[in-house]
Amino acid sequence: MDLVRAWTAAILVVVAGSIGTAGIAVSAAVSKDDLESVTGVLLWTALPTFVVFALMALVSAVVHPSPQRENAGRHALAVLLVPGLATLLGIVLGLVQGSPAQTTAASTIAGLLGAVPTWWLLARRRARRPSTGAYTGY
Repeated sequence: MDLVRAWTAAILVVVAGSIGTAGIAVSAAVSKDDLESVTGVLLWTALPTFVVFALMALVSAVVHPSPQRENAGRHALAVLLVPGLATLLGIVLGLVQGSPAQTTAASTIAGLLGAVPTWWLLARRRARRPSTGAYTGY
């Protein structure tokens, strides 16, 4: 059940992040040409993806309960499964929809750079903290 809680939190973050990003893009009247330029890909695809994936990893890490969190493999699964599946889904959708390769690549790289270092930094921080047996969170 601990994994389901972490995965649910990550899914809620990606849904909220997708809605927020789309809302911002619509209100800014972003055109298709803006989305296909290098600056547009970085600003409207890579940056929001990076932020959302970092938040997915952070929220799922915080929600994953303490006793199960001590198992590094289980904790990595709790934190990184949903971002990994979202990355895979983004690649598949990019290929099926015929998205430009730079857009798919930027989204994939930004997602990985958002989720994996966030998980790694949190794991390092937890490893350095002395264990008191009490719940300390992150």
